[in-house]
Amino acid sequence: MRRFYSAFFRLPHLFHSIVTVLIGAVFVAGCTGYGFTISFDQVNGLKQNDPVIFEGTPVGQVKKITYTEDAIFLVSVVIGDTFSDCATQDSRFFIGHGPDQTAGMAVIIEQPRTGGKKIPADAVVDGSTKSPAAAAAASMEEMWQAMEKKMADLMAQLETIPETDEYQALKDAMAELEQKLRASGQKMGDTLKNDVLPLMEEKIKALSDSLRQKGQENKADDLEKDFGRLQDI
Repeated sequence: MRRFYSAFFRLPHLFHSIVTVLIGAVFVAGCTGYGFTISFDQVNGLKQNDPVIFEGTPVGQVKKITYTEDAIFLVSVVIGDTFSDCATQDSRFFIGHGPDQTAGMAVIIEQPRTGGKKIPADAVVDGSTKSPAAAAAASMEEMWQAMEKKMADLMAQLETIPETDEYQALKDAMAELEQKLRASGQKMGDTLKNDVLPLMEEKIKALSDSLRQKGQENKADDLEKDFGRLQDI
């Protein structure tokens, strides 16, 4: 059956919507799936009989959309038994376009991890109008942009503060940057790597040389070790 659904997306666009409806009809009329309900604040043009999509494949169909007195849309869906493992308590649901952007809207399933308990029949789960994965990526990008600006501003401010304060400012900046890199599990962005880090390296080298001249080798070594850990991430 999975081969059939993969071949589905190679059909000409003219037949795409027709076949989607037919697939949904098989799910409903053939009683080959199980149903549950997803609550949304908005439906963004989603309609009855629109598909449910998982990893680019139709796995079910929207059976009914109900607007409640609480201004919530309840979207009842049916999922084919063959694909029941895609609708678990770890799954996330949002409304978007299917793989064929001309075919209208769809309920999209994202699954951050495999396994997990199957959503009980007739359960009501929360949905989102945007992809949770895309929203998390956008939030992460905003965080790194703010960090890049903060590091760049610090490099400029180091020119105006006393050497005693410069040492601690660099230590704090490297500790914060290391913590965020390790917590996010991401590599350093190009701006940090190509623009900010070389400036930081220059500052650390100049300060380390000055500290050694004053007999403060331990402080110089600490700065260089902290910077070395950053480079290794």
